[in-house]
Amino acid sequence: MAIDQTFRLDKGMSTILVSEISYKKAQSTFEKLQQETGYVFQPTDESESLLAEAIKANNAKAFIADIYPYTNELYTALPKGGVIARYGVGHDSVDKQKATANGLHVANTPGVLDNAVAEHACWMIGNTARHLHSLHPDTKAKNWNPIPGVELRGRKVAILGFGRIGQNLCRKLSFGFGMEVTGVDIVDESVFADQQAEIGFTKYTQDRDAAIAEADYIVLLMAVVPATKHIVNSEFLKKMKSTGILVNSARGALVCENDLYDALSSGEIAGAALDVFEAEPYQPQDAAKDLRSLDNILMTPHVGSNTAESNAAMASTAAKNIITILEQGPDACENIVNR
Repeated sequence: MAIDQTFRLDKGMSTILVSEISYKKAQSTFEKLQQETGYVFQPTDESESLLAEAIKANNAKAFIADIYPYTNELYTALPKGGVIARYGVGHDSVDKQKATANGLHVANTPGVLDNAVAEHACWMIGNTARHLHSLHPDTKAKNWNPIPGVELRGRKVAILGFGRIGQNLCRKLSFGFGMEVTGVDIVDESVFADQQAEIGFTKYTQDRDAAIAEADYIVLLMAVVPATKHIVNSEFLKKMKSTGILVNSARGALVCENDLYDALSSGEIAGAALDVFEAEPYQPQDAAKDLRSLDNILMTPHVGSNTAESNAAMASTAAKNIITILEQGPDACENIVNR
């Protein structure tokens, strides 16, 4: 997503600070953006105190943030009218209330990572169905253990959170693998009344418990809000089939990891695949309940959206959000999340 040429104004080399993690993911894109826009995109340490110092030293009005949580100095270091642009969709790591109180705008990059996250969820489901994550290292270790798997065709999957990514995933699982997909969300069923053929779901419901009880695979694609934090707990897990697989492609805080450990270690559910965790890099919430010690779990280091295509699009969209807000005002940016 290229920046419009109308943004090529003389900025006096104004600096936009970028989380070092985000910058490394899309360095070539940020370098190209710097040439096209006249803004300097400068990588910076994510720790809040050092970030605040860098903002003041560079007289920066904007920061592109990764998933590091910000609670304090960032909101007073940026000047009024400044921008915090999330490199991604989720923005629970940014305190919108503090940002608003200090006259800051918070924006995200919706839509650009939908396909990447949906594809990764497919790979996690497929891996657990055919045990690839355990068969590969086992075979390389000179063992020959052809464990039988299952086919996805005809299996039931419940997608909890049926927004853009959920619908993208639904199409892949339904049309690609022949799975029976139940979309689960809080919006009224009438919203999807005439979209079944286009999206591919078998049914849509607001009855989460019913969907959980009959699903072979449960995929989490919900946002983290007070009502959904640790929504996957012992009570939730008891409602699943004993053969059920939990897949989390959304946010780590949706899952009580200690309860998940208990369910996996006891055989209450068959397995889990997680790309996101409450603490990242992963740290067990209880040293005695380390998910890494279990054989019936697949874990990846929050890479669902980490593709070359998605990174380039997130960098470009985050930059465009900032430039639009600074040059044309917040009303011109459709991705602000704290209006």
